[in-house]
Amino acid sequence: MPRPDIFLFCELGPMALAELFDQPGLLDELATQQYSVALGIIDFSPQRAAIVRSLNARGISVVAWLLLPPEEGYWFNLGNYPQAAARYEAFKQWAEQELLQFAAIGLDIEPMINDRSAVQQGDTLHMFSRAAQAQRNALYPAARDAYHDLAAVIRHDGYEVHTYQYPLIIDDRRAGTTLVQRSLDIVDVPADHEVLLLYSSHIKLLLGTDLGGAFVRSYGEHGDGIAVGVTGGGYLDPISGSPSPRVSLEVFLRDLRIAAHYTDTVHIFSLEGCVERGWLSKLADMDWDTPVALSRLYRAEAHLVRMLLSFVLWCSRAGWTAIGWLGWVVAGGLLLERRVSRWRRRR
Repeated sequence: MPRPDIFLFCELGPMALAELFDQPGLLDELATQQYSVALGIIDFSPQRAAIVRSLNARGISVVAWLLLPPEEGYWFNLGNYPQAAARYEAFKQWAEQELLQFAAIGLDIEPMINDRSAVQQGDTLHMFSRAAQAQRNALYPAARDAYHDLAAVIRHDGYEVHTYQYPLIIDDRRAGTTLVQRSLDIVDVPADHEVLLLYSSHIKLLLGTDLGGAFVRSYGEHGDGIAVGVTGGGYLDPISGSPSPRVSLEVFLRDLRIAAHYTDTVHIFSLEGCVERGWLSKLADMDWDTPVALSRLYRAEAHLVRMLLSFVLWCSRAGWTAIGWLGWVVAGGLLLERRVSRWRRRR
């Protein structure tokens, strides 16, 4: 199996970013292995511009991963679409002034900070409340149109559009609904390259298990690219103040191999985590042909979770009266089963 194209997310402030790339041999390794860097544009600092110029000089492909200040929501979502458009315009002016080259623009579509924390911590009440209010989410139509327009502007300016999406967007899209988007304040943006965020560390935090990589397999065939991790770094949880949980090396390599079966583009979060833990050498030396055995039980559990989600989405589309009819079907089935049991006992 050929090695997939590898993009390494990097999400650091200006001083930490400069310290990371000051490490001897890092630029050489990125260039030799032909890795690409999805660089978080947290600010327009001189340090960030200098790093981009260094990457450009080595022929290392750079994606501008646009991010907002934390007070504006950090990631792009329904609540900050005016700021997202303004951020891109500010970025474009900065890139032109600094003569910086970028291969693509990355739009990170994620829920608002507090909502994402509730999802990751399994706050069921909060999630049901958001789902109940989803159909009344008045922001959705305007935000959807604004993000579609933003994607068109980016393409007109000569950049590819990359999006980083929660995998649930796939189920929403297949069901022909917008319930997931309205519930999580995210939006389905047309992209040249859509990357599904399949972080086993986040799945384990939510479910108590990462299902042995079964979610990576389940959603793998649907994305242009797959993001795995978290190896380290990341935005601090606004409630606990702690960083995202990290995967083990075994899980990291397992997820990479699973992802490579479904896509030729793999994203890794994050570069700084791989450097800190000495995993870049592991990545360079790994055998992509090593088979990965997935438990049938885990695969069945992942399938069941997606079936339940699809059922909820179907109900939202068909109307909740469909549940009433379904109840009659279930009741009729139970009544028939009782009569068949009585008939068997009489015989």
